[in-house]
Amino acid sequence: MAVSRSETSSLFTSNNNETETSAQHLSISPSPPTYAEIPGTVPLSQGPESGPPPSYDEVVNPEASPPTYQSLFGQVREARKNSSGFMDFLKKVIILLLGTIGCSIILGVTIVVPISMILVGTNYFGECPVEQFIPVYLIVGGTFGVVKNVLGFFSRWKTNESDQERLIHRSRDSILNCFLIAWFITGCIWTYRVYEPEYEDEKSPFYCNKTLYLFAFWLVTSTFIVVGFMSVCIMCFVVSSVVTAIE
Repeated sequence: MAVSRSETSSLFTSNNNETETSAQHLSISPSPPTYAEIPGTVPLSQGPESGPPPSYDEVVNPEASPPTYQSLFGQVREARKNSSGFMDFLKKVIILLLGTIGCSIILGVTIVVPISMILVGTNYFGECPVEQFIPVYLIVGGTFGVVKNVLGFFSRWKTNESDQERLIHRSRDSILNCFLIAWFITGCIWTYRVYEPEYEDEKSPFYCNKTLYLFAFWLVTSTFIVVGFMSVCIMCFVVSSVVTAIE
């Protein structure tokens, strides 16, 4: 069927109009959203005008230490795997325990106790005729305890040490520890051998100030209790780790 020239011209004009209309619609359609306008790509507090999301270094402090995901029991098992023998394993377990919060509290107590020893021994000096060396034990032991803690603090604070300085510090600490252990044993003898003194009659040859004596008595007794408790805990960790490794 033939198509007239007028119909062809009308169809061509109609197609041109539709094309122009489509082009106009495309020209006025909104542009695609920017990256910042896409929900969830940037924090809401930064607003839509922000650029790309922050880098890892911007949101995380690179100098901060990484979080610890291992439990104490897991660290004990790891120490068991990496130990060359039982003594090496026991040494690593002790080091792990010294890094716990409880041991940090104990380290804080080791600073308070020597100062308390000095104060009690000085305040009640000469008020224990049954054993005059009990105040002396408290004063001398507290003084050397404070000196040891102060020297240890400065040794940990000073990071750049030579091998000779480390050797000197270790020798000094060994001497102080040996003296404190010997002095502790001496204090136990002075304290326990007069148990229990007279607290009321100050004219009695068996008199000793109650506060002074009870402080010295519970000081040496609590030391045995703490050492025994820590020994039991260490043995429990060792046994549990060995049993777990066998299983």
